[in-house]
Amino acid sequence: MDIEWYEDFLALADTGKFTAAASMRGSSQSALSRRIQLLETRLGAVLIDRRKNPIRLTVAGQALLPNALELVRLARDCEQSVKILDCPLSFASLHTLACNFFPDWISHAMPPGERVFTRIDTSYRSTDDYYMALLSGRCDFILFYREAESQAYAQREEFETLSLGHDELYWVATPQLAEHCTQSEGPIPWLTYSRSAQLHELSRTQVSRHPQPERLQRVFEATVSEALKSMVANGHGVACMPHTMVAGMIEQGELVRLYPQMEPDHLEVILVRWLGNRNTQAQALWARLAGT
Repeated sequence: MDIEWYEDFLALADTGKFTAAASMRGSSQSALSRRIQLLETRLGAVLIDRRKNPIRLTVAGQALLPNALELVRLARDCEQSVKILDCPLSFASLHTLACNFFPDWISHAMPPGERVFTRIDTSYRSTDDYYMALLSGRCDFILFYREAESQAYAQREEFETLSLGHDELYWVATPQLAEHCTQSEGPIPWLTYSRSAQLHELSRTQVSRHPQPERLQRVFEATVSEALKSMVANGHGVACMPHTMVAGMIEQGELVRLYPQMEPDHLEVILVRWLGNRNTQAQALWARLAGT
């Protein structure tokens, strides 16, 4: 079975049209349709509901989707691994930390003048995926916020954890929307994290402590904080955001902190490694960070 069949399936799931998927894949429509049929035959399930326009995934297609994404990503990693002569120092990271914490942190973590080929991957979809990447050697470290699900892994003897710093999570909005929230009794537009995002779970306490939870009206959700940040900055709603993401905008008056009387949630940034890792550069970095 060719990995391209899964790439065809993902293109079709993304576009909803055979013509658009074929164009994306550089294929004829008939050839792509034939490969989809071969994949369905091989798996023994109908993946596409062709009666809809745009087409929709069947229940079986929906079940296949996350595994197909992972399979294609792994295939691309395999192809890339044999093209790289230098072994990278590889981090699997939450998108929020990759954008807002990692650049400054790695600049201070590396010795002055030392250049090491470093790679960061934010494509993992769950805590289990992150730790499987660590165990399989696809990454040397996990950059995470500490929370109950990841802590269960971190407590196992085969993993070691370092605390790298702390952040705060609190409500923010534009000054105009903040004024509306305090002076009006109407619904408050609420921008949330998707359930697959770690910050969805971490923001639950802030949501539960909202002074008027009955006014919150969900209007948008996203898997990454950058999307919420842009929506908040454009006045589309209120959101729980890490301090490191919005501090600059608050200083410039573009955003304000809502409900300052509420205690923010304290987030601990952690780095996790697997003791079975044999990357010498990873071992050297860990020893430097741990002071050993």
